[in-house]
Amino acid sequence: MNRLAYRRQFLLARQQLTELVGWNEVKLGPYVLYVHPDLQITVAYESDRTLTLLGYLFDPENYQASNIEILGHILASAKDFGSFVLALKPYVGRYAIFYEDRDCLNLVQDALALREVYYYQAHNAVICGSQPNLLAHYSIPNITESKDREVLNFAKRHLPQVRYGRLWVGDGTIYDSVKHLLPNHYLDLKCMESKRYWPNVQLERIEIDKAVMMCASFLSGALKAAAFRFPLMMAVTAGEDSRALLAASKDISDSIYFFINKIDRLSQESPDIRIPREMFKRIGIPFHIHDYPKEIPGEYKRVFLENAFYAKEELLPVIYNVYFKEHHEKVNILGVGEVGRTKFFNEPKNLTPYFLAYALHYRRSRYATKACESWLAEARPVARQYGLNIMTLLWWEILIGNWGAVGNSESDIAIEEFDPYNSHFLYETFLSVDPKYRTFRDNLLFREMIKYMWPQLLDLPFNPPEGSRDRLMNVLHKLRVEYPLRLLKAKASEICYRFSWARRDHFD
Repeated sequence: MNRLAYRRQFLLARQQLTELVGWNEVKLGPYVLYVHPDLQITVAYESDRTLTLLGYLFDPENYQASNIEILGHILASAKDFGSFVLALKPYVGRYAIFYEDRDCLNLVQDALALREVYYYQAHNAVICGSQPNLLAHYSIPNITESKDREVLNFAKRHLPQVRYGRLWVGDGTIYDSVKHLLPNHYLDLKCMESKRYWPNVQLERIEIDKAVMMCASFLSGALKAAAFRFPLMMAVTAGEDSRALLAASKDISDSIYFFINKIDRLSQESPDIRIPREMFKRIGIPFHIHDYPKEIPGEYKRVFLENAFYAKEELLPVIYNVYFKEHHEKVNILGVGEVGRTKFFNEPKNLTPYFLAYALHYRRSRYATKACESWLAEARPVARQYGLNIMTLLWWEILIGNWGAVGNSESDIAIEEFDPYNSHFLYETFLSVDPKYRTFRDNLLFREMIKYMWPQLLDLPFNPPEGSRDRLMNVLHKLRVEYPLRLLKAKASEICYRFSWARRDHFD
């Protein structure tokens, strides 16, 4: 189990750490970078500039390009950190990259920040790493948990109840002075501050036909590049995101292992099993439905829970019995396309921090509301400057940047994962399309992408209603009252929340 401890993680320190036996060690400015042997590391130099890549990059336009070749192209077109960030856009992957020149030492992640980074703002032997508990474990002096009552109440009472207990709100953690680097931000290692780097260009409107071709080419190229380096597996459900990725894989589909995990809530006739099963039958490609045991060795469970700070046991049977035991040599393809599907709808009038916390399902947490208030104060001016929907940024930076990233970190003990949507180029293309084509329900952009790449995949429905609630939401959507009713419900909840605080009947 020693090899599995903190698997695929890294730690940056101010001094030698003799306990990290077997980890790769790299000099990085005045610091020492420790990298688990199962996490790829690639270093490229040009003149006085150095790029240190943890993870992987793919070039959708040149599927045979390696990590070192891509870094070389980036260095050739980037003269400083600002141009380096722009030069990263055409690529896709799951990575953290240290950029070093005479003036700066900065750390930037993939667009969704799926290669997690946590950092400590006070002076310590440790600086930053993959997980907050990894920092705490090797800290000198010891990093301690917060004594703030609101933080502790949030962590113990509210966090466990929402999205499997993985959705922290904001960039804080349960540890004093330990912060989480969120999407669209980089870490300035000289002052130990997080700074926003995206959005950084005004987005011009792109006609949907052109956007469809651009996105299809990008996704197809990304999957071809991934298949050139690794054996792949891909889960396919009844949803649009995974079907678009299936469509993008058409030219290499015979080399991919397609599957669905039959988790507890799914029956054989659930849409997420029934529809892909029928779809793969029609296109003549094998589709595997994983029904797996629930037993987990105690030692594996212990290491799993220690590896990722917010790890929970719900998906551990899949991680151990499917990914670790049966498919550990593959790269698992998954996809977050909601940036192009307005999952959180449009920004309401008179937007409040509470509304953001409510959207995240934290309806009684003062900590969550205050964290949303802090994020909103920083993000709203940028969203307005660049004409972006603040609710899309919330989904991207707070929900996916926390809950989504933790899901990837949980799986690192068993398998590497790759999201072909995970690129600023692709997300900028999505966001440049007229909003009427990228609504959450009946999303024309994704359906046109699938039609362009593999039209036969449109023969079966997307996410048909399952149960009375789904049917009700479909009716409300068709009547065009779904969003207004959501707003009314949120407003009523906020009134109750504020009234309870006015009476000092605190939920926290």
